[in-house]
Amino acid sequence: MYALITAVFPGENNFASILTRYLGTGTCVLAAEGRSLLTLLLLALRKRNANRSDAVLLPGYTCYSVAAAVVRAGLKCRVYDLNPLTFAPDMASVRSAATPDTLAVVAQHLFGIPTPIDGLREVASSLGAALIEDAAQGLGGRMAGSMLGALGDYGLFSFGRGKPLPLGCGGALLDNRGCMITEGIVTGRKSAGYGGLLKTAALQVLTHPRIYRIMEALPLGLGRTVFDPGFKIAPMPPVMQRLGVRALMYLEVLNAHRRMLAGVYRSILGDGRTRTVSGLDMPVYTRFPVLVNANTIPPHLWRMGVRRMYPKAIIEVPSIRPYLASGSLATPAAARLAVQLITLPTHQGITPDMARRIAREVKELFA
Repeated sequence: MYALITAVFPGENNFASILTRYLGTGTCVLAAEGRSLLTLLLLALRKRNANRSDAVLLPGYTCYSVAAAVVRAGLKCRVYDLNPLTFAPDMASVRSAATPDTLAVVAQHLFGIPTPIDGLREVASSLGAALIEDAAQGLGGRMAGSMLGALGDYGLFSFGRGKPLPLGCGGALLDNRGCMITEGIVTGRKSAGYGGLLKTAALQVLTHPRIYRIMEALPLGLGRTVFDPGFKIAPMPPVMQRLGVRALMYLEVLNAHRRMLAGVYRSILGDGRTRTVSGLDMPVYTRFPVLVNANTIPPHLWRMGVRRMYPKAIIEVPSIRPYLASGSLATPAAARLAVQLITLPTHQGITPDMARRIAREVKELFA
């Protein structure tokens, strides 16, 4: 709340440069949303490519906003499957889906859990395609000592609700290879952005666990994943950038809390249904994922903050199907994740005692 209040007053407005110093790499472009930056990057890549490639290779289980950004850029989606236990790319599926018309390959760190991307890098390089690292859920995470988002040709971050740095809006695009392509990206005319700050302040209150359950039940779209390629592209307002400067100072504390809760969940649920992480990696855990064999979440777990993530695999969403590239392959593991994956809350409002209660309920119900 202190960061929200102080963001109103004049101060440091160099969020982009502070962010690149924190990440230790590249140059940075900001916008009101991460998906806007993905669209602008794809448009720039296609222009440089002289429009010879028109497909983007995506994880089969990912946020629908990624597909919306591809469609907003006038491109086609092609998907690859995942390992349902590790969320790593199924490289056989990747190689089958990779074709000469591939403009870019998207890697992701689902829930801020570091996922190896070397295989995707090799495939992208063989095609002359760009490797875009979707670290929207991974700001502050590390893999073998390297910051998530700094491993691909480009790194993408989001600062929306539920992200590691939950400003309420905003996104960042990193150019990690000095390709200079981001220099020509223009996000539009800036506004002061005080409306966005008020929205963020309201969400701080309304997303209290008890209140949020009521708000989520109303027809406001909270907690829902939708495919909407008609979004507007706008810059990140100065006041939200100032909020980012101040909030970034608390990121490590927020992520440490998430990792602590993940440890509580794992200690009770064990490793059988949870994603193990290398000792060299530092995950974020925007949510804690658990594989269960169930189609629905009982009401009492829903009231405790247990949720699914994306209700369908990309290839199974009717509104996305018309934008799939010809020859798109099935992604059975992604479909399994959509049905069997539940996620447990890790935000600041969850205490260790609450986490233990949630984990015991989940274990008892899905033992």
